[in-house]
Amino acid sequence: MKRVVITGIGVIAPNGVTVDQFWDNVLAGQVAIEDEPLMSQVGLKCRGVARCREFELADRWSAQEAGQLAGLGRFIQLGMTAAVDAVENSGLPRSGGDLSDGGVMFSSAVGGAPEMQDLYERLTDGGSGPIRPRLLTESVYDGIFLDYLPGMLARRYGLSGPTAALTTGCTAGLDAMGLAVELIRHGEAPFVVAGASECPLNGISYATLDVIGCLSRTDGPVHRASRPFDATRAGFVISEGAAFVVVEEAEHARSRGAHAYAEVLGFASTSNAHHMTDLAADGEPMALTVTRALRAAGVKPGAVQYVSAHGSSTPQNDLFETNAFKTVFGDYARSVPISSLKSMIGHSLASASLMALIATLGAMRRSMIPPTANYETPDPACDLDYVTSGARPASLATTLVVASGFGGIHSAAVLGEVAS
Repeated sequence: MKRVVITGIGVIAPNGVTVDQFWDNVLAGQVAIEDEPLMSQVGLKCRGVARCREFELADRWSAQEAGQLAGLGRFIQLGMTAAVDAVENSGLPRSGGDLSDGGVMFSSAVGGAPEMQDLYERLTDGGSGPIRPRLLTESVYDGIFLDYLPGMLARRYGLSGPTAALTTGCTAGLDAMGLAVELIRHGEAPFVVAGASECPLNGISYATLDVIGCLSRTDGPVHRASRPFDATRAGFVISEGAAFVVVEEAEHARSRGAHAYAEVLGFASTSNAHHMTDLAADGEPMALTVTRALRAAGVKPGAVQYVSAHGSSTPQNDLFETNAFKTVFGDYARSVPISSLKSMIGHSLASASLMALIATLGAMRRSMIPPTANYETPDPACDLDYVTSGARPASLATTLVVASGFGGIHSAAVLGEVAS
């Protein structure tokens, strides 16, 4: 079986629009959750969101390219920027090799939701009447649907290998990478650009998530609205962002002298075949997923030195995950450090899991485990080591990243340090 390494990374997050800035702020426990007036206007109790405030097209693109991207959906703007950062970071364009066999795996849960809502309101006079047909520009389609971004990226670099867009909800970023890894292991491509981008910050997304009880309804300062594993947790905070990685066959990377951040040792994804949103408190479906990922990696549970949890801050998810870890790790569950990135930057749906993976790469590179912010009140049912008092020094050779999503999907990836 071919070995697969990560040679390029790119991220646009609410707390960092470059990889180093993102890593710095994650390890510092910087919370990027802010007030969202629109939520109050439409009558929601949740008030917080996390935006990529520092992202500006003009800072990252030429005037011509920025102008072209400005007419597309924000999820494409964020995604293309993170994707190009990852490709350039990999060094592939400068290696002089043929890139035509490379592939693209992209994912998003809701794509151009804000643009779709805006289009509907424009065609119906704010929703007050029937849709009035009219001729629309190409950018309306290009800026909303998921398949435009991977095609755009493929054209930019001449990537003629497997290219696809998938939507598996909140696990989709990790799933895109997992599928990319499988393509490489089976000889379908020497490298694949895999990632996710999301911008669900609009009224319909807010209302949809609120009506099913997912959004945080926690009282107190808005920056504390996301508090994974805390006894007072009451839902997640919605956010935006994009994350991409370049995964590459290890020998292909070695032959061109590429730097590898980590090796993808194993990946697994399962469905709980139960319910769109409900999770069994015993955590068995996640335990099955993690067990399969560890088996694929050839790693014993006791070798895992850090877990980046889904940690959504909903009452059922955090209990579900805690019990899953207890099942997988047994007595060791109380010794393995766990943290949740969503405590700082909320939940960006499809891209959340890949942001967590990139944060984990930073933890491995800098030998520091990121903290879980906003944790104050212990929950007797969630009694593991959630790293709540700032970043923790640790030498990390083997790590685990997990994610859960609507539809009952659970995914996990095992990362290992690359031998020098």
